[in-house]
Amino acid sequence: MTGGARARGQGRGLRRWIAERPVLLRFTHRREKDMANIDSGLKEMMEIEGAIGAAVVDYGSGMALGTLSSTNSFDLNVAAAGNTEVVRAKMRTIEQLNLNEGVEDILITLSSQYHVIRPLASRKGQGLFLYLAMDRTRANLALARHRLKSIEEELEV
Repeated sequence: MTGGARARGQGRGLRRWIAERPVLLRFTHRREKDMANIDSGLKEMMEIEGAIGAAVVDYGSGMALGTLSSTNSFDLNVAAAGNTEVVRAKMRTIEQLNLNEGVEDILITLSSQYHVIRPLASRKGQGLFLYLAMDRTRANLALARHRLKSIEEELEV
């Protein structure tokens, strides 16, 4: 068998392998769709008045699935990892207190910034949270919280 014939034969085998595994292809397509959805959610978060940084974070691993920032001086990957500890601590505390409550959001106020952490409540979004850092002088906290709730409801992951 020549090299070309062998390659053609392997191609038929690959097509057969792909045909037998449509679930893998759907997963890959869904994953790309999820990332596009995360990107659009981040863009919406950055449209909130006073936003300086936004992230979607997996608090199981502490890794940001996506970040968007208006400044280079704010490392959102460090913020994602640090805020993961905040979320984990709060979840443990709620569990230890036997509260049948979910965390709506966590607010951290600094002298010049607001940081809002919003764990996703949907079944598909469990283990993730939205993180928004805002310039305190330009932000409207009530409107920002309302807008984050809307973004969470629209986000499909």
